[in-house]
Amino acid sequence: MSIGSYPQETEAQAGRRRIVIGYIVFGVPPRLFFTLDRLSNGQTWVNVTNMVTWIVPAVALIVLARRPHWFRRVVHVLLASSLVENLVPTILLGGIIEAGLIVAWVGLTVIGALIALDRRAGRFWFVASVLSVTLAALLPNVIDPLYVVGTPPIGDIVGSLLGTAVFSYAAMAYFVRQRDRFQQQSDDLLHNILPNEIAARLKTDRTMIADDFPQVSVLFADVVGFTPMSATMTPPELVGLLNQVFTTFDEFAADLGCEKIKTVGDEYMVAAGVPIPRPDHAQAIAELALRIRDHVATHDFDGHRLTLRIGINSGPVVAGIIGTHKFSYDMWGDTVNTASRMESSGIPGQIQVSPATHELLSHNGYLFEPRGLIDIKGKGQMDTWILAGHLRG
Repeated sequence: MSIGSYPQETEAQAGRRRIVIGYIVFGVPPRLFFTLDRLSNGQTWVNVTNMVTWIVPAVALIVLARRPHWFRRVVHVLLASSLVENLVPTILLGGIIEAGLIVAWVGLTVIGALIALDRRAGRFWFVASVLSVTLAALLPNVIDPLYVVGTPPIGDIVGSLLGTAVFSYAAMAYFVRQRDRFQQQSDDLLHNILPNEIAARLKTDRTMIADDFPQVSVLFADVVGFTPMSATMTPPELVGLLNQVFTTFDEFAADLGCEKIKTVGDEYMVAAGVPIPRPDHAQAIAELALRIRDHVATHDFDGHRLTLRIGINSGPVVAGIIGTHKFSYDMWGDTVNTASRMESSGIPGQIQVSPATHELLSHNGYLFEPRGLIDIKGKGQMDTWILAGHLRG
């Protein structure tokens, strides 16, 4: 239902508004029918009360349609009307039993406040409901009833009890459904940010997570000439381009069971062998590197042709989460630093691997081209290889 909606409305606010609109739309006709059915029973002021309780929601619907920002005020008026609907007839008819136990419905006022508003409103209307029940119990003892009635039909009492039970169950079911839905959304978001195993641990243990992994493979990929290219693009265009590129890389990584670690600007970092160790980590990261290289070489991205430098290294790392805010799964150690150097000292359009990775892959059907000794910043002279592809045959 779009009645009373507004552009800045959040999903939660829209849900509350729809519930209130549904209450009005589907609640008014039965109240009107009930009032018309009772007009001939001689209980004039009881019928006037009943009329008020369907006129108020009808007016509230019009107000919400024209003044959506009055939502809280309208809900408070509806809740007050609900209390009046149950308290006044109880006093006029001379007691809780004589009124057919309709005062039992006041408990739904609290539930309505919690669903449509918040816990603070729920506390307020809880106090109001307790006061209403207290008045319904005490006032008939000091005020003569306006209408003398006998014991109401058992059906009226059963109807009040059954009605409150049904509505209470429906409200609790709604709460549980909302709780489960938002919990699932929260879990999905957490699992998109962190590896599943780490997310599960973080829910029960908020201390530092730092695990040793004796053998993993780490890949860095970086866009060649990114800075001059970015000078020719608007920020939204630049971010859109990177999102298109990295989304494709994410799909490749997920398909091969690799773990994306992070992106920093135009740099992409991914690992194999964390957070779950695997013996074929080098093969998995090599397959990912080849897919990334071949895809970028054969595809345009928003009309741009890109070239990447890719570097790989293998060895021990420490991986986990540090700090208490804005969690991110990261990796530390010389293996990571060397992998980054493999990328920064690499050849555009090629995959450069370290001696450690070459040793792991050299007997597994991969084709390498020796690059020889090159100067690696912070490491000195190092033999490196270019991963060219798969051996034929």
